[in-house]
Amino acid sequence: MRSSQTARQPSRPPPRRPRGTGDDPFSLGNLKDELERTNDKGCHLEGIHPDKFEGDRSKTRQFLNQFNRFMLMNRKADIAKDPISKCIYFMSLLDGEKVNGWVDMAFNWLKEIEANPSLIDRFSNPWKMMEQKFKVSFTDYAERERAQDQLGKLRMTGDNLNKYLATFETLGSRAELNPDDPSNLRTFAQGLPCQLADTCLAMENPNTYEQWRAAAQQQQVIYLKKKVLHSEYGTRSPAQNAGQNSQPKQNSGWVWRRPGGTQTPTIKTGAVREIEHNLLVLVFPLETMTLWTFR
Repeated sequence: MRSSQTARQPSRPPPRRPRGTGDDPFSLGNLKDELERTNDKGCHLEGIHPDKFEGDRSKTRQFLNQFNRFMLMNRKADIAKDPISKCIYFMSLLDGEKVNGWVDMAFNWLKEIEANPSLIDRFSNPWKMMEQKFKVSFTDYAERERAQDQLGKLRMTGDNLNKYLATFETLGSRAELNPDDPSNLRTFAQGLPCQLADTCLAMENPNTYEQWRAAAQQQQVIYLKKKVLHSEYGTRSPAQNAGQNSQPKQNSGWVWRRPGGTQTPTIKTGAVREIEHNLLVLVFPLETMTLWTFR
């Protein structure tokens, strides 16, 4: 009796059900579920959240810049798209005795805006108005004067031109100055080393801040190259130096010799010395000549 080989083979597992409902013809996935998962990202803020603001006016500019950068990075999030939600999140970052009263007033104002949107200007929104109110209340109005005073005292130290440029531009931004204004260009030039500023004028003749900046960077690079090149002269061996210049170095200037070969100290041109009863010889770099005898 023959045994059936078909009966001995293991049965195949049942086919698996495709993921989702098969709305996607390429992956048989559920398009609705995928869209919902994508939209869920709009509810979350990504990145490092801004630091808390406790009312220190010297940090107002830094706090606002940090907050606006964070919102720009999360511009697709729901909070960034809704001006009122953005205001609520902004107020959650304000903490401390110096800001608690302002937060209470801002919150009451926001509730009025929510109840009556006509209170908002036609070309504005709740966030723009709140940001402006915050600047009026916490702007450091003495920052501009301090920055102008620091600009007048700013000087480039050593060979660090990049540090001077970064500091000048930062202070100029805080002082709200026009960098191309002639007085500001003069302030910038006066902060450079005198030789560097003169070289920029002689070689480039800049008339704008960008031209001054480029000229200073270019001349500083040339100066640093020369500095490195000159420093290498002293590091070469005597054999290398002899290969470059095989001629012995001649004495330069006026050299007085006595007939016996004794050499007196070098006398500069125009110097006068009284010498009696001696034959003097004037030595030039390439020849020796007997000039005269003092009697």
